[in-house]
Amino acid sequence: MPVTREELRLLLSNEEPDYAALAARLDATDVPAVAELAESDDVMIASKAVYTASLLPGGAEVVQRAAASADPVLQAASASGLRNLAPDRREPVAEMLLGRGDVAVEKVALRALDRSPGPRLAEKLQHLAEASDSDLIRDMSRDVLEGRD
Repeated sequence: MPVTREELRLLLSNEEPDYAALAARLDATDVPAVAELAESDDVMIASKAVYTASLLPGGAEVVQRAAASADPVLQAASASGLRNLAPDRREPVAEMLLGRGDVAVEKVALRALDRSPGPRLAEKLQHLAEASDSDLIRDMSRDVLEGRD
């Protein structure tokens, strides 16, 4: 049985939600409620909802919308959830997060990537490897491109 929006809000209001327990309790039928909370004006609830969506079947679109957000907290939540997405859903989200100049978000996103990126992502990584203002992001981009951990 789906969790109500208010139950979900209560579960996400904990300072440190138990995401494993949440993921075990929720399923694809709960994605609309999670998506609604991911659009909340309360950015902390919204960011927790974004990460929760990354754990659910059908939640990748919520993570992608957060990546497109102008809010750096939602972008960070999206980057944190990347590793939970299927590889074919991960790259489009990563493309949105990389190259914006937020080193913290880029670092988390780069750590979530497979070591054999598709052509579009590889092009973005090559640009970061050559032109990022951050030594760390240049190095991490090269590592992904060269298949190093």
